[in-house]
Amino acid sequence: MATMATMQGAFGSLKEIGDIVANFDFSKIDVRSKSAEDYLHTNLTPSFGTLNAETVKKMDEVLKVCISGTTTLLAKVPPKERTWEKVNSMFMQNPLVEPMGDGISRADKFLNKSSGDFKFDGSPDAAIVKAVQTWFVNLIADEDVLKSTKIDIEVLGRIVAQSGATINSFKTFLAKNEHHEKTVIDIRVLMYPDMQNPYFTLYRIKLFAWSDSNRILYHQEDSNGITGEFTFRKFKPHKKTIDEMNPDAKKMAVEAADNIFRF
Repeated sequence: MATMATMQGAFGSLKEIGDIVANFDFSKIDVRSKSAEDYLHTNLTPSFGTLNAETVKKMDEVLKVCISGTTTLLAKVPPKERTWEKVNSMFMQNPLVEPMGDGISRADKFLNKSSGDFKFDGSPDAAIVKAVQTWFVNLIADEDVLKSTKIDIEVLGRIVAQSGATINSFKTFLAKNEHHEKTVIDIRVLMYPDMQNPYFTLYRIKLFAWSDSNRILYHQEDSNGITGEFTFRKFKPHKKTIDEMNPDAKKMAVEAADNIFRF
């Protein structure tokens, strides 16, 4: 029977993606740094929307069975094997759900080129920040996903817009060429059904930023960019399969869903 322990087994932690993002210190991401661990990355992380111990009781039996059964199946996948591909495969083979149309998988690149007088502090350009915001919203193009992640796009834009070449010696004042690239976000999320959205949503967002700067004396040529990858799929309850379940098994699954947020 699916319980809170089952939910914890499925995710390791019940901290939602929105809370993880909100508490992440994006200021520590430095595209110039060679460190591979200062970016935002998660394993499969839940997003419950308005689903909680009270609202789950108001759902119909089909959704309850779908929620408890799917959570139990996910918890059976060993954490070390819970790759993006494995989880997606589990959903495709899950008899309790069926895909809603074709999945979405798209990639896009934002590129900004500029030239002009050198910025001694490498500060970000406000116009680039705004452009990155627009680009990111268009890449995701799903209000529920944007709402669930709570990514501060303005902060992300400042990271991407940070100019590259900085002065650290008289030699670099005369001329300097720099290239930096880095993963800044890699998150995998499972959005649970709620009353407004009665289906599972599985998605992944990966963002890579880079910066190129070439400078001679006061004149600098900059190329700043970001590449984004977005993979997204929805799964609704397979009503026919659930309707044909053994009544006792269905009753147990419904009871499990009613208690899934309780210890």
